[in-house]
Amino acid sequence: MIDGACVFHRASGSARCTLHHALGHAALPLACRQFPRVVVVDPRGVSVTLSHYCPTAAAMLETTAPIAIVTDADAFPPGGEYVGLDVRDGLPPALRPDMLMGWEDWWHWEEQAVALLSAVDDAADALARLAHAVEFTRDWRPADGPLRDRIDAAFQSARHDTPARVATACRSDDAMADVVAAVPDGMRGDARRAIGTRGARVPIHVHRHLLIAHAFANWTAHIGEGLRTWLRSIETAHALLLSGLGVRDVDLLLRHLVDPRALARRWVDVEGNKREV
Repeated sequence: MIDGACVFHRASGSARCTLHHALGHAALPLACRQFPRVVVVDPRGVSVTLSHYCPTAAAMLETTAPIAIVTDADAFPPGGEYVGLDVRDGLPPALRPDMLMGWEDWWHWEEQAVALLSAVDDAADALARLAHAVEFTRDWRPADGPLRDRIDAAFQSARHDTPARVATACRSDDAMADVVAAVPDGMRGDARRAIGTRGARVPIHVHRHLLIAHAFANWTAHIGEGLRTWLRSIETAHALLLSGLGVRDVDLLLRHLVDPRALARRWVDVEGNKREV
């Protein structure tokens, strides 16, 4: 790297990456081979979302087609190289600090969350409904019956009832402070430069599509302490967009510059705060 730029990258021409052009894909460093994939490997298999810091990935958010989880997508063959957060030998995500979900319950939650965010046009309304589903679900106890049934009831309520405004929803200034604090010292300058680009006007559907991308294959679900922390990670992407950052700078910050565990620790208090539903 020289002044933050890759020495192998060319700003113009057909061979932008001279290393790839000369030696092929296998010669690339691991980070380059994986980019823009964001990967979670769990007992079910491999889940892949994208970093929209990649211009091509960012352009994909412009689609008007319905957004859904795709199984065995052609672009991601089973034999491909997928390196990311590996939780195959770990515990499933937490419902709240004192209660874990089962893996099947988590996967069902994730599918329902993506479906809800895809179905509601307004991003703020979609997040309020998602917060409603979180609060409806997180008080579950084993004596209440199967957790999957509670999840289904929560999303049914979230779709059809009018959710109350969540009192502790993430504000843009707080989101920015948490993100910058979680960036390692050596990368703070890059973070401040990204923040300095504020002024973007992101179309409503692109805004919502980015939130969907952050709801799936979400690392915070596995390193946080419950569904509220998972929700805060999506609320933070929303807050950064509202602050005037473009989708590329949001993902530069959240996908590449922050320390994910440090950011999850910044959010730990949200699990204990009372939220209105």
